[in-house]
Amino acid sequence: MRRALAIFLLSLPVCAQNLAVEGETVHTMSPRGDLRNGVVVVTDGRIAQVGPAASVRVPSGYRRVAARVVTPGLIDAHTSLGLSGIYNIAADQDQDETSDPNQADLRALDGFNPTESLLHYALENGVTTIQATPGRANVIAGQAGIFQTSGEKATADSLALRPVSAMVFTLGENAKATYGPKNKAPTTRMATAALIRRALNDAQNYDRKMQLEPDKRPARDLKLEALARVVRGELPAVFSAQREDDILTAIRLGQEFSLKYMIDGAAEAYLVADEIKKAGIPVLVGPTMQRAASLDTRNTTLENTAILANKGVPIAIPSGFEGYVPKTRLVLFEAGLAAANGLRSDRALEAITVSPARILGVADRLGSIEEGKQADLVLYDGDPFEYRTRVTNVVVRGKPIR
Repeated sequence: MRRALAIFLLSLPVCAQNLAVEGETVHTMSPRGDLRNGVVVVTDGRIAQVGPAASVRVPSGYRRVAARVVTPGLIDAHTSLGLSGIYNIAADQDQDETSDPNQADLRALDGFNPTESLLHYALENGVTTIQATPGRANVIAGQAGIFQTSGEKATADSLALRPVSAMVFTLGENAKATYGPKNKAPTTRMATAALIRRALNDAQNYDRKMQLEPDKRPARDLKLEALARVVRGELPAVFSAQREDDILTAIRLGQEFSLKYMIDGAAEAYLVADEIKKAGIPVLVGPTMQRAASLDTRNTTLENTAILANKGVPIAIPSGFEGYVPKTRLVLFEAGLAAANGLRSDRALEAITVSPARILGVADRLGSIEEGKQADLVLYDGDPFEYRTRVTNVVVRGKPIR
């Protein structure tokens, strides 16, 4: 019944509204900082005005919505939402294709379920934008995409802000665990890194040959075509790496091929924070409450995010992948725990709004409350990181869900 209701809500044609969102506190996440008794005027899905109530003129006929606190829509920079379903059975688990360790030609867009009830669960808790990624079972997992969690039409294409946003690579135990029992490479970390290195080198060679005269070009290869975008620097690489040595391998590969890249997971990032800072790369840290459930994550700490932030490393706090009910974490809760363990509330809110927007390259339209940007807003009845606080409404592209 709950899933059917969520599908119905996601498929409803919600009409754009002109709104005046009034907040006792408006966290703009922009140079304007926090506004007391602020007003956000939304016209045709975009932010038309933002400022103190005394200086903002609300046009007549606009619907007024009030809240204790208003923030930008929350952004989950690495999640399996839309690919991994709530039932947790083979029929709705599409995040991992384990037939080949190199799945560079796969796209999250082609497996994204726009009516998945977990999307509405995240939406109700303030998540308006996600980067949906293939899982971590393969060395080269495939292509991620950036999606909204609500829209007028429940189709993958209509929810996609960026159908292809990154190529996901996995270092560490996951691929070994997938292919070792099959007596198929990789069974070691050495083979994992070598597979990535060969694939990137092949992509460079393929890209060069594709610049030749048409009759001298090789046959089209979708894996190499996708990876060529990575080695050209057009498509960012996301290296999922938990252990200290795997993080350093990711940096080594990124520098060797001059990639635009970031680290994801990073349970032991605090041990190599200086090296990460020197490399000048962002980290999708966590989730904060990930368990020390394997050798890869046994040294995880709740202070990881704070240590990286104190070093000046650009960070975002994603939800990652969760294998048990309710099948997804929520970035609001993950950030709240990071705030309580040294990150501070202001930086924690940055890590789920403007910081992931910058890292994902969508800060021109999302992540902060500024004139001209898309009107994605979250309304709360108290401090967003207070346990008893509820999300009272969410606005996506100027459309309230309630």
